[in-house]
Amino acid sequence: MIANISHTEQVKPLIEYNERKVEKGEAERIYYTGFDENADKNTVISHFALHTRDSKRKDKNMHISLNFPIDDNSKLSNDFLKEISFDYLTKLGFPETHPYIIYRHFDAFQQHIHIVCPKIIEGKKVLQDSNLYLRSQKITRELEVKYDLVQVNNLKNSIKKIPEEIFIKDKIEDTLDKRKKFSYAVDYIVSNYHPVSLNEFNEQLKLVGLELITNSYVDKDNNEKIGFKYKIAGSNDLPINSSTLYSNPGHKKLDKVFKNNKKFRQRRENEIKDFIHDKIFNRYHKITYEQFSKELEKIDLEINYTYKNGIVAAYRIFDKRENLFYKPSGIDRSLSFGNIKDKFSTKVERNYKYHNATLLYVLDKKYKELYPNSSKENNAQHYVMFMARNGMIPDVYNGKLRFNNYLNKNPSDNDYTANVSIALKNLDFNEISNLVHSKNYKSQVFQYQKELTNEQNEKTPEKVLSESLLKGIDKIIDLFEIKQKNKVPGKSKKQNL
Repeated sequence: MIANISHTEQVKPLIEYNERKVEKGEAERIYYTGFDENADKNTVISHFALHTRDSKRKDKNMHISLNFPIDDNSKLSNDFLKEISFDYLTKLGFPETHPYIIYRHFDAFQQHIHIVCPKIIEGKKVLQDSNLYLRSQKITRELEVKYDLVQVNNLKNSIKKIPEEIFIKDKIEDTLDKRKKFSYAVDYIVSNYHPVSLNEFNEQLKLVGLELITNSYVDKDNNEKIGFKYKIAGSNDLPINSSTLYSNPGHKKLDKVFKNNKKFRQRRENEIKDFIHDKIFNRYHKITYEQFSKELEKIDLEINYTYKNGIVAAYRIFDKRENLFYKPSGIDRSLSFGNIKDKFSTKVERNYKYHNATLLYVLDKKYKELYPNSSKENNAQHYVMFMARNGMIPDVYNGKLRFNNYLNKNPSDNDYTANVSIALKNLDFNEISNLVHSKNYKSQVFQYQKELTNEQNEKTPEKVLSESLLKGIDKIIDLFEIKQKNKVPGKSKKQNL
């Protein structure tokens, strides 16, 4: 559930807007706290104006819309909407007797309600609006749990599944029904996708069975205009003017939509660029085409390779969230195939500098969690043996201690972690050497990690042990990076990894 809040001085435009929707059959009034539930709009306006008469604030009235995910449609009876609205307003800080009016709108497939209420509680006392939007967001998350609604956080950055009721495949004879279904379909695309051009918008309209056609005309002032019409894709069906649809998705509205979507597109392109550079090319010195595609699936991307004489010559990125193809060089020149082709090989070569440093950091956190009274300073031997049992082999170089993961058979100097501040005189290298050079070191690492995580799985055969541990380590690194990304800046609270 998403709440949108706006403020205004005059209540009259808010009531008139919603009442016009009621007259057109695009909304209904489902609740009013006045003396008469069926009062006309002038009575409602007078009631609210009387309530705020002592205040000279420019924002003394509120217009709130509560928007629900499509999967919640079956639960949204009028009584349910009244109850959740009352709960929302009460948690926001309004008293139970506060006047408000609720309208349920039908001009979009996604169910939503509009609430109009004075911001003035009594006399000149006003609702506390400090951090109002953050409080509203917190309240909606709580209400999602309380009423068993779809949690909006889980819908972000996800692949959309087009509802069957939205898709238009057959000709619609009834004009009013056609207007309604076309309005729902177009609004669904505008609300859930982020096109930045007419070509992209038309491509996404195909998801709901529609297409956009344009025509030029001259208005009464002899100015050339562009008109938009919608029709069933690939049919000879009579098109319907954009101005006929509920939200009027014509040239003016779509220009505004495209402009707003450019910010979202920039964030998405930055996400793709950063993921490829930081999470793929920093992790691998060399990578196969197959592995490259597999990695990008983590952020809902597909790779389409173009072959020339049996050799990859180019690639395109398909965004499953937006149902669009991106040209890599359009995202960033560094992603063009000419700039990244040297990264590909027939065999994966890991970047152990990145791998080792991240894993050491994660294990260091785990050590502090397991042994809060011990540290590498006061119990160096125990710390190094813990690392060794987890597959991090210690190495001394220029009088300093560093680590390398045992899966990296022939490490170069660049593969090792940075130096770790441990006094070498406090270490018993015989014990360490006996562990890491034992014939069953792999099995010991696996057994130790199995006991550490209290896993009860059967022992993995040694021939696939290396591969299994590698996947496990990658999983730890991914979880760590997610934790770091979600870490709240400015807080030093201990992270329980």
